[in-house]
Amino acid sequence: MYSEQIIESLTFHLRNTTLLSFNSDSEYQDIISPFTRVYLITEGHGTLIIGNHKISLEAGHLYLIPSYTSCSYHFGVGLSHYYIHFSIEHANGLSPFNLYSIKNKIEAKELDCILFQRIVQINPDIKLPHHHPRVYQTKLWLNKKVNFHSINQHLETIGILKQLFSRFFESDQSHTITSMLKYNIQPVLVYIQNNLQHDIRVNELAGMACLSKDHFSKVFKSITGMAPCDYVIRKRIERAQFLLLTAELSQKEIIEQTGFKSASYFSRIFKKITTYTPERYRKQMG
Repeated sequence: MYSEQIIESLTFHLRNTTLLSFNSDSEYQDIISPFTRVYLITEGHGTLIIGNHKISLEAGHLYLIPSYTSCSYHFGVGLSHYYIHFSIEHANGLSPFNLYSIKNKIEAKELDCILFQRIVQINPDIKLPHHHPRVYQTKLWLNKKVNFHSINQHLETIGILKQLFSRFFESDQSHTITSMLKYNIQPVLVYIQNNLQHDIRVNELAGMACLSKDHFSKVFKSITGMAPCDYVIRKRIERAQFLLLTAELSQKEIIEQTGFKSASYFSRIFKKITTYTPERYRKQMG
C-alpha cells in the first residue's frame, strides 16, 4: 500500500549526467548538495561516508545520496562512474526522503547499466564543467535548467530518472504509509512545509491529526524518524540552505523566512546540522 497522490505529485528535473574517470585519488569532505545524486560505478574502488555509515564504492553497484545530506567520498585511481544529478519537487514541498525508507547502495542490474548509458547518450552536453563540488555548486549552476530538444527526449529522460530512482526504495513500505494515512499525517507535513516562517506548535499539529500531544509525537516519530520539533527544525535548515545558495537575501531575511527566533540560535543550529556556519556555507558552497 502506498500513496499514489504523493508519487504522482513528484516532479523530476535532470541537472547533470555523464561518464567520468579519475586518473588520481580524489577526496571531497562534508559535501551538502541541494540536489540528489545517483552513481553507477563501472570500474575501481572508493569510499562513501553518509552520516556515520561508511559505504564501499564497488564496480557493478548503484549509489544514491539524497539532497541536503552531508557526505564525504573518496574516488581511487582508476575509478570510473556514471553520475546523474537531479532534483525532485513536490507541489506541497514534501520530500520522498522524509516519507519512505531509501537504500543508499544496491547491486546494479543489466537494465540499470543500459539506462545510464542511454540517459547520457540522449543528454550528451550536460556534464559538469568541473567535478569538484566546491566549484560546480554555484548559483548559476543551481538555477540552470536542461533545455530538451524534443518531447521524446524529455519524456524518455524523465522516465529513466523515475525508473532508476525506484530501485532504491525499500520493498516493504506498507507500515509507514498505512500509519501516515491512518493518523492523517500527510496534511501535517504539508502544513509544516508551507508555514516554516511562522511559529509551529506541536499542540497545533496534534490537533490537526486529532490526537493528544504525546500520542501524536510518538506516531510522528515512528513515521518520520524524528520528533515533531526536530523535523520542523530540519525543514527550516533545508529551506535556509536553499536560500543561501540561490537567493540574494541577507541572513536577517533568511532568518525571517525560515522562522528562527534569533540570529545566534539560527547560526548554532545551522552549524550543528551542516557543520558550517551560514556565512561559510554560502561562501564555500555557493
